[in-house]
Order: sequence, then structure tokens, then C-alpha cells
Amino acid sequence: MVDFANLNIDNVDELVSALEDELGGVSTKWWNANKSVVAGYLRSLAEATMQTRLALANNQIPAEAADMIMRNQQLAFNQTLQFTKFMTLVLAQQLLDATFKLIGWVIFNKTGVNLAPSLVQPTGAPPAA
Repeated sequence: MVDFANLNIDNVDELVSALEDELGGVSTKWWNANKSVVAGYLRSLAEATMQTRLALANNQIPAEAADMIMRNQQLAFNQTLQFTKFMTLVLAQQLLDATFKLIGWVIFNKTGVNLAPSLVQPTGAPPAA
């Protein structure tokens, strides 16, 4: 991730490189936080589906119960899809925030003017002018 307080950008190539670093870090952090959640949901749903089919085949549950269970599993799968879509929107917002934060720091470090009042140092303090 980028050291904003010491960020010194002089050309577009450096800006693109800094953006790649920052956005890559944000994306990696997002992926690490979400990859196991979605995989866990899908694994759990697949296992439940197999158990339901096996129980139906072994006459442990009636067809009506299996139908109800499968409909509920379908609802759970659709919820997982909605969660995934939502988390993708969260990532898009985080990437946009990171882009404007980096640009705000570039402007501040070059001019001393804080155009983005939400800029903060890693310590939580606003940038010193």
C-alpha cells in the first residue's frame, strides 16, 4: 500500500503505478476477507443438497419434504448470489474511495492544499499543512 504522507508524484506513469499499488492492496484485502465466506456458503449448500437427495433416495424423507428443503436451499443460494453482488459493489466503492484518496494526497503533497477533507494520516491525524 502507498505511503501517502511521503507520496511524491511527478508524472502520469508514477500516478498510474501508485494507483496500481493502492488498488491492488485494496483488492487483495477485499478478496482475502470474502473468498472463504462465499466458498463456505457454496460448499454448505452443495453438501445440504446432496444430503437431501440421499435422504429422499433412501426414503428417509417424503418427496414433499425434499421439495420444501430444496426450495429453501434455492432461496439460500439466491441470497448467496445477492451477497456476492453486494460485496462486489462494496469493492467498487472501496476502489473509488482509494483512487480519490490517492489523488487527494498527490494534490496535498504537491500544493499543500487539502481538497479532500477526509484525508488522514495512518495515525488518524489530518495531514499537516
